[in-house]
Amino acid sequence: MRIPTIFLCSVACLASTTIVQNVSAQMAPISDYFVRSYISSGPQINTTAKPDVLFSHAVRMHDASSFQISFGRTSLPEGTKLRMTSYFDGATQHLTASGLRQWNNKSAWFNGSHVLVELIAEPNSKAAHVTIEGVMMIEQFMDEDRSICGSTDDRALSYENRDARALPIGCSAWIIDDPNHTLLTAGHCTDGGIGDVAVIEFNVPLSDANGNLQHPGPEDQYASDVESLQSNYSTIGNDWAYFGCFPNTETGLTPYQAQNDYYVLSSTAPPVNGQQITITGFGSTSSPVSPTYNQAQKTHTGPYAQLNGTSIAYQTDTSGGNSGSAVLNESTGEAIGIHTNGGCSSSGGENWGCAIHNSGLQEALANPQGVCVPNILIYSFANGFPDQVDPNNPFLIPFTVSPGNEDPLSNSVEVVLTVNGDTEFLGNLHQGGNEFEVMLPAFQCGDTIEYYFKAQGNEGTWVHYPYDAPATKLSLEVGDFVDGVILQESFEDGIPNDWSASGFWTATESCMPSGDCDGGAAAYFGLTAGCTYEDPNTASGALQTNQISIAGHDGAIVLSFCSALETEDNDSYDLAELFVNNILIDELDDSSGWQEYEYVLDVSGDSLQIEWRFNSVDNLYNNFRGWHIDGIQIIAQTLECNDIATCPADLNDDATVSVTDLLIVIEQWGEENSPADISGDGVVDVTDLLAIVGAWGAC
Repeated sequence: MRIPTIFLCSVACLASTTIVQNVSAQMAPISDYFVRSYISSGPQINTTAKPDVLFSHAVRMHDASSFQISFGRTSLPEGTKLRMTSYFDGATQHLTASGLRQWNNKSAWFNGSHVLVELIAEPNSKAAHVTIEGVMMIEQFMDEDRSICGSTDDRALSYENRDARALPIGCSAWIIDDPNHTLLTAGHCTDGGIGDVAVIEFNVPLSDANGNLQHPGPEDQYASDVESLQSNYSTIGNDWAYFGCFPNTETGLTPYQAQNDYYVLSSTAPPVNGQQITITGFGSTSSPVSPTYNQAQKTHTGPYAQLNGTSIAYQTDTSGGNSGSAVLNESTGEAIGIHTNGGCSSSGGENWGCAIHNSGLQEALANPQGVCVPNILIYSFANGFPDQVDPNNPFLIPFTVSPGNEDPLSNSVEVVLTVNGDTEFLGNLHQGGNEFEVMLPAFQCGDTIEYYFKAQGNEGTWVHYPYDAPATKLSLEVGDFVDGVILQESFEDGIPNDWSASGFWTATESCMPSGDCDGGAAAYFGLTAGCTYEDPNTASGALQTNQISIAGHDGAIVLSFCSALETEDNDSYDLAELFVNNILIDELDDSSGWQEYEYVLDVSGDSLQIEWRFNSVDNLYNNFRGWHIDGIQIIAQTLECNDIATCPADLNDDATVSVTDLLIVIEQWGEENSPADISGDGVVDVTDLLAIVGAWGAC
């Protein structure tokens, strides 16, 4: 499989040539790329009386030094989680639904070539489902632009707790003294958004003997918060980024809580007066420095050289990967800037950064976003949030509001609920201590539901969840997403008349691969006479569906099919590609027999078109079977909702929720599978009692 490679090491910064020349941004000389490998568990339910592993799969990337798993369509209801374990060093990460969202449907980085993925569920949990889409990998290149000031790389290994490596871009970041002790890096490290610094690693180990990155355990890796990012990247002196991370999935700690250290920010970069500048970060290396030092933490101290507006210069050794490092004034111990650019060489020059007094940076620090917002009050939701609810059933959400910089006023806590444009305030939620719960009322099919939480601290500050509510609110769908088949094709009647097929594509039972997909005919790119695509000319062609309507479908669109591909063993030739709406989705692997593929499609609009394209690139070495496609299926989810009952709390069907219904709940208290289980959680308990109270009166 050929991998599209994006080189990150050649980005140049814009700079005023009257100040600096021959400088470059200093991300690490690496590229990240994605390798597709689709595996789906299907719906899984724990039917035992104890926690159980419902699904396991070993993700293997032979000869890989490390990788990160990317998940697709995955559902983790309360009581279920993913567990990933490296065969190389035993490193383990656990992800619940909320953790998976924070990690943007990806895992931590794991060392080695094999990682075991397990789906684990508690007893009586709802059906869970995990899909593995593939893995992210990093390719390492030699660093030819080290920006070493002089003939010798004088950087030494260091172990600063407050410094971190940012991946996949390959930059440095550091903890600061803002109220939540979040992070700074260079703006060009986030020029592609928070995804460039998606993972922040502390306590980074040495690289392997070939210079390939090795990663700390998941307990030292953190997912960055997209909502927190503020940044700028224009010129030297105006190149900064301010962001934060979610608490660690294994420890529950923030970076500062775990590392217990931070840099103190100076109010301004001082004039040059003989100071020494220290830069600590995760720069790359080249010979004669040991490859194991590559992008491991190193430090060096050198002379402070220039201050020009918000641009600062120094003769301190750096290299690709140092972008984002703190520029530390040795005499005061304060950070006076962010390292951004290399300019040193063996013959002289200076390295450059953005001064801490940059007005845009100072404005961002004064107006934090996302997890950088001071922890006035801290919300926590042990069970997460429902994506959908059944009609006519109240739903209980327990939560906590804990002290941060202020103590919560328990009688102030409310949920602001909007149903079909009408807003109401749900109060009296306090259950004691920091515990609260809200019973959302029964909703009807077709309702549009939005809600958010609000609470006041003892110093008068109101704190919302989501933090920027009411601009952003939580939402609910009423009903269930039901899978419906909108396309099935097995080619038993040939290529469909409204499809197009060019080149050698035909429907046949000839030249079939081993194994079985759905039996009978298949679509085949090849010559049935010899079961090859041998031709005097380049062999190419496309099998293309008609425009397939997906209008009216609210949920996921899933494409699946069987493929059997036999081609020249050379990644530069014989391309077998899948396109959706003329966008390349995947390049398929060779296989001796049938192989199943599944894709969760991200499609805008009301239609889609699928295309399988084959291209031999040249007319050489084409004496191979070619490509079979069969068993094509497109499943689309539709939200279905049935108002089975108009008043589920009316247990005696007298059109009124009253004492009679209350007595039924009390009578059947603790029973399982009872008609009095209004909430549908499997047992008659306090949630059903609250449902009665919430629905009191005429239906």
